[in-house]
Amino acid sequence: MATEDERYRQSSQYQLWSFSPAQLAEMREKTNAAARARIAERLSSLPAHSNSTSTPASSVNTPDPDGTPAPALPEFLTAAEEAQLVTFFTSELLRAGDHAEMSDEIKATAAAFFRRFYVTNSIMTYPPQEMLIVALFFGCKAEGSFVSISDFVKTFGKDNPEEVLAGEFLLCQGLRFAIDVKHPFRALRGALMELAALPDIDRARLGAAETRAREILRFSPLITDAYFHYTPSQIMLAALSLADRGLAERLITKTFHHVSPPPDSGADTPSASGTDSGGAAAPSKTPAVRPGEDKAQIIGSHLRDKVLGTIEACREMLAKELPERREHWTNKAVIKAQITPLRKKLNKCRDPERWNLIELQRTRRQQASKKADSEDDDPDDRKDGGNTLQSDAAVFGEPLAASRDNKRRKVQGNGTGLDDPFGGPL
Repeated sequence: MATEDERYRQSSQYQLWSFSPAQLAEMREKTNAAARARIAERLSSLPAHSNSTSTPASSVNTPDPDGTPAPALPEFLTAAEEAQLVTFFTSELLRAGDHAEMSDEIKATAAAFFRRFYVTNSIMTYPPQEMLIVALFFGCKAEGSFVSISDFVKTFGKDNPEEVLAGEFLLCQGLRFAIDVKHPFRALRGALMELAALPDIDRARLGAAETRAREILRFSPLITDAYFHYTPSQIMLAALSLADRGLAERLITKTFHHVSPPPDSGADTPSASGTDSGGAAAPSKTPAVRPGEDKAQIIGSHLRDKVLGTIEACREMLAKELPERREHWTNKAVIKAQITPLRKKLNKCRDPERWNLIELQRTRRQQASKKADSEDDDPDDRKDGGNTLQSDAAVFGEPLAASRDNKRRKVQGNGTGLDDPFGGPL
């Protein structure tokens, strides 16, 4: 039977959305660079008066060959500034989930969706204020809580459901249609059951650790990159370590408790000379694996030390955004000093074609409709018989009439079909 680790490695969360810190930073840099180039091209194509409010970049605009000055390009956000804004809007998402009285699983799933989306999409391209509401709505459906879209938008003071529905498919595309998110909440319940089974455990201490660990899991891993770097069980153990390091270490020691047995006398091992005591050649044997060796690889002390190192690294990441930091992201002085300048910068360098989600969806629908009409009216398709129905049917093989003709020619043509059942040379 596959181990829990093997099953997790088959999940989309591991295969599509798990990265090393270097890989994640590189992806964000590439996303930022691509967005800057794309938005700069679109802004340059706009009339000069439509972008007159933008702050010019450090370089002076150069006139076109016909003497008309090119529109001023704004100063774009850096990858680090984008990451800071994503963190801020993730905290806003969690506040919105609290306002709507959503469950911990829904808020955690929505936060994971939101942060995944802005790994491969720039915050300068799609509006984060609207995408966080979209993530919450889609998180409800992903967790099996199906709410009416009209009631949902009223919860957040909106009147038009299209403001949410317009970004839903866009979010799915950004998630690569991988909507399964594995959280550490169930792992925490299992760990507490393991600890409660110990004979000398202090129930009051265990209850306090559970309350604090759950409080950490509701905020710290969601607002950091922990979900990209660590497994749910590692995040759980890191949160439990922050709540009560002694209980976490005791649980790890209990899990990775195996001690390798001393080496045996080697009775089943062939002698170095290759002969037995009687001088006859000993039969060739593959050294047998002792029963304890498999356990040593899974729950041995060397693996325990490795797990402890990983949990300590995760613990340090979570410690940077403890639940007390909720007040930091809602502090007016902090917002004015750190977030407001970035939001002003964002308003000047946003994508003019994709910022309005409703208009973007309407434009794409019109383009798809025009493309379908042009394919129906294309005379070339009717002339050569390659219409849509025939091309779609080609996935099931060639037409039956053509297949019969080919077989008839193969049998009648020079006898090659009879002499060689596999046909002539390629």
